[in-house]
Amino acid sequence: MSHLIANIALGLAKEKALKAVGRRRANTPPAIWHGALPTNAGGVLVFNLTDHQTAFEVRIWESNVLNATQLLGAAAALDFSTTTTKCSLLLEVWTDDSKPGGPVTLSLCIPQGEGNPEKKDPLSANEALGPRAIRKIQPPDNRTHWLSYDRAHERIKYGKGYHMEETTEYTWDLSNQLTPEQIEQLFGNEAKMATFTCPQGWSEAVGGGVEDARAFVELDRLPLTKNRPPKVKDSSTLTLEDLDEQNYTFSADLPEACQVLYKNVAGANMLLDDELAAAISYSIVTKDMTLNKKLEEKSKDFGYLRVTLGNERGDGPGIPYVLEIWPGGSRSPIHNHGNVCAVIKVLHGEIQVNVYNKLTELLEHKKEDPSRVSSTALNTGNPAPITAVHLSKGDVTWMDSNWYQCHQLINPAKDRGSFCATIQCYKYEDQDRVVWPGFDYIEGMGHDSLVHLFRPDSDFTYGDMKLIVLEEYLRRPMSRHVNVTSKRQRMDD
Repeated sequence: MSHLIANIALGLAKEKALKAVGRRRANTPPAIWHGALPTNAGGVLVFNLTDHQTAFEVRIWESNVLNATQLLGAAAALDFSTTTTKCSLLLEVWTDDSKPGGPVTLSLCIPQGEGNPEKKDPLSANEALGPRAIRKIQPPDNRTHWLSYDRAHERIKYGKGYHMEETTEYTWDLSNQLTPEQIEQLFGNEAKMATFTCPQGWSEAVGGGVEDARAFVELDRLPLTKNRPPKVKDSSTLTLEDLDEQNYTFSADLPEACQVLYKNVAGANMLLDDELAAAISYSIVTKDMTLNKKLEEKSKDFGYLRVTLGNERGDGPGIPYVLEIWPGGSRSPIHNHGNVCAVIKVLHGEIQVNVYNKLTELLEHKKEDPSRVSSTALNTGNPAPITAVHLSKGDVTWMDSNWYQCHQLINPAKDRGSFCATIQCYKYEDQDRVVWPGFDYIEGMGHDSLVHLFRPDSDFTYGDMKLIVLEEYLRRPMSRHVNVTSKRQRMDD
C-alpha cells in the first residue's frame, strides 16, 4: 500500500511540476526529489530520467525527522552543511562520461561545521563485482538508473535498466571501509532519507514506449541481494532442499497478480492432449492447411500464432489468456509486456527464453553515445540478452514490472512440425497507474532502433482453432486409409 501511495504522490507531483516547467529549456532550475527509504531493510530507488538528464547525484543520510516524499524546486535545495551533523553517502553519476576519473563515484561525505564545505572521501567498488561491462549488453539509450541500499549487508549497488545482478554496474561493500560509528549512522535502525538532484532540471520524455510513461521516482521495498529465479515451483510440493537451494521462485512468493494467474493455469488439467498436438503439427507442416496458410501470411511479421481463450476484461492488455503456438525455428521479436504481470506455462515442446534489459529508443539514431551502447549494437539494433532460461513441457515462468519483463521466445527445434505450445496470461498490478495497452517491441535484423507498440490481437479463438485442425487431421489421406483398413479387419473378423 505504501508503494502505491508513494507512486501516486510522485506521479501527481511530477505532472504538476511539468505543467509549471514544461519541456526542458535553457536555465531550467535543477530537479530535486527527496523522501524516506522504503523499509527498514533498505530498498531500491529507481530513477526514470529523460534523454536530457545526463548527470545526477543521490545522497543517503540519517534523519531525525521522516520527511514526506516530495519534488522540490531550486529554492528548496537542501544545504547539507546545516541539514545534518552526521555523515552521508553521495552517489554521483555522469552518463555522458564527462567527468574525469570515471562516470560513477560513491563518496563518504563528512560535515565540517556550518559554513565549511563537507569532506568527500571516495569509496572503493568491489573489483570482483563491478564495474561490469554492461555497456555491451544494454539496449540503446537506457535512461533508468537505480540504487540499491542494503542495510543487512552494508552494501550499495548501482545499475541501469531493470535492477538485477546482470545489470549491476558497481557494488560497494562498506563494512570494511567505514568506522563503526559511520556504519551505525548510515546503516543503523534510525530513519534514512534519500535526495536526488539533477542539474539539467525537469524535462518531458519524448518517444513511444511504456518506459517513457513511468513515474520519475519509484521505490522497491527490498534491496537487490540476488536474482529471483525465473522458474516457478508450486509451494505445496516444496522440500527442505528447495528451501535451502532456492533454485525456484515459490508460487506463494509470486506477486499478487501472478498468484492469481498461476492458480488458473498451473493445474494438472491445463494440458494439450496428444490428438490435438498431432493435429496442430499436421496443420503447421502441410501445405494449404489452415495453420500453414496463416503462418505464411505472417511470415514477414511474427512467426508464431496467438490463439485467444475467453474474453477481454480490461485487467490486462488484450484478452488475458493466450495459447501461443511456436513452430520449430520460430521466434518472437524482442519485446516487453507493458510492465504487466504474467505467467507462462509450457504445454507442449520446448522454448528458449532470452531475457533483455529495458527497451527505450535512441532519439538520435545516427549518433553514437558510447556511454549507453556500443557502436555495433547501435548500428545493428540487436541488443544481446542478459540471461536466458530453457523451458520444457510442464515448466512455469513468470514476470512482473522488473523481473523478466523483456524477452524473446525462440523454439530451437529444426523441424518445423516440432512446435512448442505455451499458455500465456497477463494481469495489471493493482498499483499500475499507467495501464499500458500493449507490448513494446523492436524489429529484427536491421531494424530502425525505434520502439513499436503491439496491441495484442488474435489469429484464432481456441474453439475455432481446435475444431478446424482436428477436422483437417481426421481428413488427412493417411487417416482415410487407416479407417478403411480398420473396417475391412472388422468385416473379416
